[in-house]
Amino acid sequence: MNAVPKQNPSPELLGALYALEDVNGFGPMKFREMHQAGVDPRDAVRKPGLLPLKGRTGVKIQAGIDGLTPSDLVKFKAQAAEQLERARKCDAFILTHFDPDYPSSVYDSSHPAPVLYIRGSRPARSHSAAVAVVGSRNTREPYATGGRKFACAATRLGFTVVSGFARGADAIGHAAAHDSGGRTICVMPCGVDLLYPSENRNLWNRLLQYPGAEFISEFRFGQRALPRTLAQRNKLIAAYSAGVMVVQSSKTGGAMHAYRFARNQGKPIATFCDDGTDDTTGNREISDDLEANAETFNLTKGDSQFAHWFRTLSLPDATEQFFVAADQRATCALQKSWNKAEDDRAVLEESIPK
Repeated sequence: MNAVPKQNPSPELLGALYALEDVNGFGPMKFREMHQAGVDPRDAVRKPGLLPLKGRTGVKIQAGIDGLTPSDLVKFKAQAAEQLERARKCDAFILTHFDPDYPSSVYDSSHPAPVLYIRGSRPARSHSAAVAVVGSRNTREPYATGGRKFACAATRLGFTVVSGFARGADAIGHAAAHDSGGRTICVMPCGVDLLYPSENRNLWNRLLQYPGAEFISEFRFGQRALPRTLAQRNKLIAAYSAGVMVVQSSKTGGAMHAYRFARNQGKPIATFCDDGTDDTTGNREISDDLEANAETFNLTKGDSQFAHWFRTLSLPDATEQFFVAADQRATCALQKSWNKAEDDRAVLEESIPK
């Protein structure tokens, strides 16, 4: 897989971001506020008064930044240089809010991660809408087939399939997008230079060679998967996506994190009907959540049932135009069918003796 890197951030810029990340209370939303205020992180670490900080939290954050020493800044710059070298070695790149290619869906979400590490095709800021396909690591039939059909239907409509590269439903979604010739984003719970889980090695190798795949993480190169990072990646999955499909999950399954993050962000949610077992108590919870207004699909029905839900997603112009074009093609085909029927009737009438 060959990345198409432009200009990675400088060690000074990335080091300043790392320094601010280390300040208690300076989370993703603060980074976005800083960017929107036009404040350079390199200036912020030296003059925190430039930041749009308010109230008691602002006072605490400013005190934390004031507490950064010159040796701290040297340390974070060295960490940045090391990360940039790792990016070079694995043909990856690093995006920040200051990069025009930083994905707008993430920037506009409630989790605008300040730094993204990416292997694969460099994402355009406004590429096609994405839909998440998540679920149990032990997804079984008929849910496995349902998830595969859903992902294939999404790619046919031009959606990018986003998931967390776990076993089960995640792997099913990524593989379906690959096999359909569509795009897929693998949100990793570790650095994108590390394979996790090891059971997905074959899929990892396939996607690394596939131009339509991206491995993305908010965690640095070399960071191993931890319980904290496994849960947190669901924030980024929900942020990337216009909507989230939970294929199969128990009430305590990890995929329920993605459902809750999507719910908190006001994203459309879908699932399949539960079958009354413990394996699908999460499906039941989602279906019964009246405030989430989730769509519940029937596993015995065809792919056409997905089309209405896809239309409810917040779509960029390009994807909406895809639906319009599809409608126009269907109308054109119907008109041709009518015209042929009229021609056949005319021929038949002419063949009847007067």
